[in-house]
Amino acid sequence: MDIRFTGQNLKITEGMKAHLQERLSKFEKYAPRLVEAHIFLKKEKYFLKAEVTLVAKNLHAFGEGNSKENIFAAMDEACDRVEKQLKKFRAKSKDHHRHGAKIPIKVMRAMKMMESESAVSAGAPKIVHTETFAPKPMSAEEASLQLELLPENFLVFLNQDTNVVNVIYKRKDGNHGLIEPSF
Repeated sequence: MDIRFTGQNLKITEGMKAHLQERLSKFEKYAPRLVEAHIFLKKEKYFLKAEVTLVAKNLHAFGEGNSKENIFAAMDEACDRVEKQLKKFRAKSKDHHRHGAKIPIKVMRAMKMMESESAVSAGAPKIVHTETFAPKPMSAEEASLQLELLPENFLVFLNQDTNVVNVIYKRKDGNHGLIEPSF
């Protein structure tokens, strides 16, 4: 996790950094894929303010704390607010409360329609596995070389000349075929 500290009218000491890094390391159990944390500490006229912002894959948590005499109290208050948000996010992602919920009538009708359609097409193949990935931009020649190194029979790539997703595949005669969609 990338941690950035910013101070306004206040010098950030190593003790402050160590305290916050210790608190932020505990947040990994609630959201294990935290990308970055931004800590903003400032001193205004009569009070100290701390803002903690955490960014994860599907989460953006923000906490703010104020204190009149101690910056550590403000940091702890901000961290407590972020921790509360992380706990709530974790509970929602686990989705414990759905087991006893009633299914709406529209959903029941849709499920019945899907079951009747699946009974008609029982002999048709089903999609049992789906993968998502970001295709790498490369030329067709480079994709051909990559395909030689791979155990798969095809490679999906982003053609850097046309900026269109292409598929290159191994033919039975040992050569390669290229599929270029036209829109």
